[in-house]
Amino acid sequence: MKALCYLAIVSPLLALQPPVWGKPPAASATQAATRAQQVDALFAKWNRADTPGAAVMVVKDGQRVYRGSFGMADIEQNRPITPSTSFHVASLSKQFTAFAILLLAQDGKLSLDDDVRKHVPALPDFGQTIRIRHLLTHTSGLRDQWNLLAMAGWRMDDVITDDDVLRLVRRQRALNFVPGSDFAYNNTGYTLLAAIVRKVSGQPLAAFARERIFDPLGMRHTFFHEQYATLVAGRAQSYQPAPQGGYSRIALSYSTVGPTSLVTTADDLLLWANNFNDARVGGPALLARMQTSATFNDGKATGYGGGLDIGAYRGLKTIDHSGADAGFRSYLVRFPDQQLTVVIMGNGADVQASRLGQRIADIYLDGQLQPLPKPMPNYSDGVQVPLAPARLDALLGTYALENGSAITFAREDEQLLGWTAGDDKMPFYPAGEREFFVKLSNASFRFDAPDAAGVIGGGTWLRNARAIRAKRMAPARLPDAALQPLLGEYYSDELHALYTVTAQEGSVVLGFSRGDIALAPFGKNSFVGPWPFGLVTFQCLAASDCTGFTVTESRASDVQFTRVALPGLRGSTATP
Repeated sequence: MKALCYLAIVSPLLALQPPVWGKPPAASATQAATRAQQVDALFAKWNRADTPGAAVMVVKDGQRVYRGSFGMADIEQNRPITPSTSFHVASLSKQFTAFAILLLAQDGKLSLDDDVRKHVPALPDFGQTIRIRHLLTHTSGLRDQWNLLAMAGWRMDDVITDDDVLRLVRRQRALNFVPGSDFAYNNTGYTLLAAIVRKVSGQPLAAFARERIFDPLGMRHTFFHEQYATLVAGRAQSYQPAPQGGYSRIALSYSTVGPTSLVTTADDLLLWANNFNDARVGGPALLARMQTSATFNDGKATGYGGGLDIGAYRGLKTIDHSGADAGFRSYLVRFPDQQLTVVIMGNGADVQASRLGQRIADIYLDGQLQPLPKPMPNYSDGVQVPLAPARLDALLGTYALENGSAITFAREDEQLLGWTAGDDKMPFYPAGEREFFVKLSNASFRFDAPDAAGVIGGGTWLRNARAIRAKRMAPARLPDAALQPLLGEYYSDELHALYTVTAQEGSVVLGFSRGDIALAPFGKNSFVGPWPFGLVTFQCLAASDCTGFTVTESRASDVQFTRVALPGLRGSTATP
């Protein structure tokens, strides 16, 4: 399958003009072709009829200089990705929700300083005022809806509606932090913003965005997908790498809008990106506000505007955002001073859209970027070495990270799995006897050499070129006497969920409606687990049963569970 590339050819007359001072001259036809070939090479592994892939667009100085399509929108139906393929773009949706709120503020129908409860009175009173601007900038302190739903027993491929989210939000009794004092990426806030649009405008977000944003910009193939079952012609399906090789389908059945669920095409996103230059819709003041970093209560910049990250890449200012739901991966980045825009929309979980977008910027901004302090790792095509499964056993256990978190390694059949506290389990593949990498992210773990007794005492966790030292914790097989006070049933009113705590192989197992989750000991009465559990801390008194526990993850802190007495369901220890 050949990628579809459209190149901007420079006129000979223009080529004779002296370049504008401080601005690189326009690319020649040869340079344009070379750059296109380099971008093609980045996506070559997906340029096949048996893989998912991506639609890619590059715009320079308002002109489209690259347009590529790779892989299949639907592998089973042998339908390739084209520039008109519709993609779910996950969190790229947030900038459109933010734009809708800013339009309403510009209309005088709300203020960003409004108390959210003015428009959503069902939101609990947390004793702190949460303002609309806090929702826009992830500084509200609200716990994240996806973490709460998962803790409550939902699966991410369940049908999840706005009402499901709001019903759970209404049960919350605490915040992660004082509004405006910290930053924690938060989807709940954007579900509430969609509810505010409905309340203030009298229209659902989907209808409001169509009338005020999409139609005026000519985005004819863009909409908020309110019901997962609504048919979408020409849409891309969602895939993830299968353990046995190849790909498998991964379901996406969200029926909630605001933080996610925008469906669009590469061509339509180009119209959206161009609006940041000509401000045809919204006007310059609104767009400037959207691209200005918010500040914390102490006046320091958050690095986030209205649904957009305000940052830098290799010394150049960037306005960008990424998205990831199920197998969909998306990235939209603009280098405003260089007038460069890169759009990537993929339908495979192994399409590292943000990383690929940066590599495209490396190509088109060559000579204008500061050197990277160190090469960025790329493990997506990492080469595995044969390693006997029994060799993995010497690596298993929990390692305390110097940033206060932990990473745990376990073996399932012949595969080494690892997870940091609160993250999904990730397969680690051997690049050597002591070095293992993760294919779906730029991450690896290098175990230290064993000591004289043959024990590995630690290692280094490398993620996105950031190295974090890890110290192996002493193997913790807790005695029955230490486990016994923890066992029992615990209820969370905030989640309306019941957990049963049992013991297995000297540690704690949380049992809830979706199965059993084994935790790893992490200090006295504390344990760590995979997403969405993170750090689990029991509240215990000496010589008596524990009264409760809290669950803390990066986006949901101190969710409280209280011991309850349910006859006949008392937890018990399993194998010694």
